[in-house]
Amino acid sequence: MDNIGDLSAIWQIVLNDIRDESSMPQTAIDLWFGKFKMVSLSTDKVVFASDSEMKRGIIQDKYSEFLADHVYRVIGFRPEVQIVVDPSLSPITHKMRQIRAGEAVSAPTFQVNEPDFIFVGNEMDDDDDDYYDEQDNITSDPLLIEEKIISDHLAEQGGRSVIHSTEKRLTFNPDYTFENFIVGSSNSLAHSGALAVASTPGRKYNPLFLYGNSGLGKTHLMYSIANKVLERDPTMRVIYVKGEEFMNQLIEALREKTNSEFREKYRKADMLLIDDIQFIAGKESTQLEFFHTFDALYEDHKQIIITSDKPPREMVTLEERIRSRFESGLVVDIQPPDFELRLAILQNKADQNNLVIPTDVLTYLAERLQSNIRQIEGVIKKLGANHFLSGLPVTIEMVRSCVPEFLKESESENDLVKRIVECVANRFNTSPEEIYGRKRTKDIKNARNVATKIIRDMTSLSLPKIGALMGNRDYSTVHSNLQAVENQIVEDPTLEAIITDIIKEIKRK
Repeated sequence: MDNIGDLSAIWQIVLNDIRDESSMPQTAIDLWFGKFKMVSLSTDKVVFASDSEMKRGIIQDKYSEFLADHVYRVIGFRPEVQIVVDPSLSPITHKMRQIRAGEAVSAPTFQVNEPDFIFVGNEMDDDDDDYYDEQDNITSDPLLIEEKIISDHLAEQGGRSVIHSTEKRLTFNPDYTFENFIVGSSNSLAHSGALAVASTPGRKYNPLFLYGNSGLGKTHLMYSIANKVLERDPTMRVIYVKGEEFMNQLIEALREKTNSEFREKYRKADMLLIDDIQFIAGKESTQLEFFHTFDALYEDHKQIIITSDKPPREMVTLEERIRSRFESGLVVDIQPPDFELRLAILQNKADQNNLVIPTDVLTYLAERLQSNIRQIEGVIKKLGANHFLSGLPVTIEMVRSCVPEFLKESESENDLVKRIVECVANRFNTSPEEIYGRKRTKDIKNARNVATKIIRDMTSLSLPKIGALMGNRDYSTVHSNLQAVENQIVEDPTLEAIITDIIKEIKRK
């Protein structure tokens, strides 16, 4: 198969599978596979292209089996993996190589008034300004920067990434706009609020706080606001950062004694977007810094947009003064899509992937894909990959054979709670009856608190409803249990790994 669009779609599915199912840190995924593409695919061989010979050699030696495993998970057979080099994947780095070799290159061109949309995160940008100048005496040569990152990464023992926090400058991204956001009853209020913020940033709803489970469109709306603002005024300084990365950057700033630069960057923003703010809950230094950043921006009428998996009042380890500031703006939730919205999204995603899906198949999928929009996107891409490989039309039989893991019959939240409690009881060597009961021994209390947190994370149930299902406990008891387990996670990070493992086990069943 050599159709570029088809291969790009399949690679995107494989990459999403790597992000969702592997233990590789996001920084490492971006480093090795950020400038990477699928070149050809057959039953015997899959050929990938990397942007440099250095990366090609490392990926071929260290990640061939890793890639083969994830390709197998997506397409159902395991081809041999070959890596080649395509310098065009990194045009600036390619140009630097030409200059070093004494080749003639055309003069660089620059875009006037490039949108100042800064993504704070996990990938080194080719035009990052003198990134290592002060501490490593390296110029802003992109090739040297990249080589330094790779060298640092390989030198680190145990596979832990040591990539420094960076900024990636983005231009307008057509994948995240209001025009391609499908609106239904479950997200109409969030959509209206986001439109209002995009029209009058810093004035009408500030802050805008969007919450809901993963994969429902919070980040899409956040980017849509930023893109609309930048489309109107490219000089706006827009900063996007994940809550966890904000915390990591603060830690690095404290270690490197660059606090003033850190503050200058965030407090001079025209618009600050923080995704997954729940990661700063319970982190005292991070909350303090964020509090002062929030106040500085708010007093200067700069727009603040925040997303979370839960509303402020249920973020039990978040400082009260921060919680009250979140609640002073517009707080709106996004619910899982209803049947009509799922059907519309399925049709839209099929059109985007140039995939013809009969109405009866769309209806079949809409009745069964009840989790989130990201799940719908994954199913459409996987069906597309199967169609491109086989040449067969998309039918209900293909759906059943290609994506059976997504077609489990819908489960009530009450039944899900029972499964969660059973899994937690098994992991903590206790029984569901003891978790529901009134015993307060240390082991049972820990199991009860963990079960309560997982229920909160995996369902849309309110705290009073969770309390009712967990042995008729009241709101304050559930709130206290959640706070206890959050505090324990701060003191003992291994508990968070245990909880993540339990959640994966629950999803597999």
